[in-house]
Amino acid sequence: MSKKRTKYSTELKTKLVLEVLKGEKTLNEIASENNIIPKNLQNWKATFLANAELAMEPSKAVKEYKEENRELHAKLDEYARVVGKITVERDWLQGKLKGLDLSNKQALVETKPKTISLLRQTELLGICRSAFYYTPVVNEKKIAIKKEIEKIFEEIPIYGEKKGTSAVA
Repeated sequence: MSKKRTKYSTELKTKLVLEVLKGEKTLNEIASENNIIPKNLQNWKATFLANAELAMEPSKAVKEYKEENRELHAKLDEYARVVGKITVERDWLQGKLKGLDLSNKQALVETKPKTISLLRQTELLGICRSAFYYTPVVNEKKIAIKKEIEKIFEEIPIYGEKKGTSAVA
């Protein structure tokens, strides 16, 4: 079974690093007394010394973070403005698309998309993919019967449904 990684508090790390820096005991002695690997003490010492200037001049670190924070807020404001503009344009476009019938919406779909997939295009237009691919089956017999009924109705407009369909049969 693997051993669980031990986490040391910041106070302990600082205390041990200061003890190493005093030089009264060797690094190995301090490590063995506290049941710590000497390499950990070396790493903590290097980190401590690299960041020692922050202890002497904390305003410098705060100034850097404030500047970075300002820049990030400016970027965030720009992104929010762009997203707002795109949202307004999308809502306007969706309002215009609601007025279109299915055949006009189908005509807007690019069959060989370069940027937006076919699935996403149909989702944005509010049509299902099966409706996009569907080609209606033409029944020639029904069309011929319909034309015959229309012809009879034009000749004798007083015929109702029963007489009009019985005259065709």
